[in-house]
Amino acid sequence: MQRTTRRNCIVAAAALAAALTLPGFAAAKTEVKWSQWKTTEVGEKFMAELKAAFEKDNPDIELTFVDSPFTGFHDKAIVQFQAKKLPDVLLVQVDWVAEFADLGILEPLDAMIAKEDPSYMAGIAKTFQTKWKGKQYYLPLESGSIAMYYNTTLFKAAGLASPPKTWDEFNEVAKKLTNPEKKQFAVTATLATEPPTNATYDIYPLLLQAGARLIDTTTNKAIFNSPEGVKAIEAYADRVNNMKIAVPGVLSNGEKEKRANFASGNVAMMFEGPWGVAIQKGLNPNLEYDIAPLPKGATTGTMVRGSLNTITTQAQNKEAAWKFVRWMSSPKGSEIWAKGTGGFPSRLDVANQDWFKERKLFRAFTEAMSQPNAESPFLVMPNAVQMNKIITTEVQNVVQGKKTAKAALDDAAAEWNKIFAAAK
Repeated sequence: MQRTTRRNCIVAAAALAAALTLPGFAAAKTEVKWSQWKTTEVGEKFMAELKAAFEKDNPDIELTFVDSPFTGFHDKAIVQFQAKKLPDVLLVQVDWVAEFADLGILEPLDAMIAKEDPSYMAGIAKTFQTKWKGKQYYLPLESGSIAMYYNTTLFKAAGLASPPKTWDEFNEVAKKLTNPEKKQFAVTATLATEPPTNATYDIYPLLLQAGARLIDTTTNKAIFNSPEGVKAIEAYADRVNNMKIAVPGVLSNGEKEKRANFASGNVAMMFEGPWGVAIQKGLNPNLEYDIAPLPKGATTGTMVRGSLNTITTQAQNKEAAWKFVRWMSSPKGSEIWAKGTGGFPSRLDVANQDWFKERKLFRAFTEAMSQPNAESPFLVMPNAVQMNKIITTEVQNVVQGKKTAKAALDDAAAEWNKIFAAAK
């Protein structure tokens, strides 16, 4: 009886093996779930094309999109982690990497990256090879720096032939472009604490342009409360309070208000990333504008942001998840994403291709990212969301006359350093 049972098992196994070789038999695929907020932004049609392209190159994997709104995405990921329901691949912002790594949400990628040919990582900007506590937890999906959008119609009406290249030129140009009686202003100052990313556009670039450093990465301490940093914040407060070049409501204006104001045609300049090109097209496709690098202070300076793919510690199949993350940040994946979404490529070698160079509005971002002090300090900030709010609140205090720039930056640096100390 036992021999018969064993013989039947062998026959069944042989039959299954034979079936696997038959034409048309579909072997089981490994599913990779990608949690992101991009489907509603770039459209289901493109995402379907992306899925098809990836699965063609990786026929053993089935890619599943898990789309959620960007608002609340950060907090939702933490709740999923606590419930042990994280997806395989999680899209994150630069601000979240250190925080999520310390919480145990993210899987280090160093061992997998080490197996790649050196040319793979050579095409990725050094900014996006920044490690947290000696480990790399992400690869970039898309990137971009902050540059200056300017309304060419308003510039021509004011007799201005070109955008300002220095702080002094900016101040002179801003005066000419401001006419409160016509409700026309040079800029929208964004000092709302929500979303916390507002500091990316108004505060951090000015600090860098003044010659200040934000963080000493050897000691993990904030050092923006230097004489250079004080000069930057004093210049900002002067623009708002004395020159009065900004749209009223500085303390409540954020990214949404800034973009809407620029789209209205009554605000001459806007500090924004490459993602703003698609946003402006949606808000006002007829708006005439161009883009230039940010005006230079004592030196150049801009912030580099990006959306990053990570593998979670709860991924069901980390090898398959890595294949997807690697593919998305490869030259092929980066090109498909940039062409399909209109975004800035995650790779320098793709950004240097002729088809991308022909996109006139993106040239300023490429130039800005190649200048000194193009930084992404968020990647080494253990709780960047809270730290952004802290510095924004302190600059609010300066604008309101509650504190001097020196006192405000000292207080902000002290709070940052408490967070750094707690993360050691």
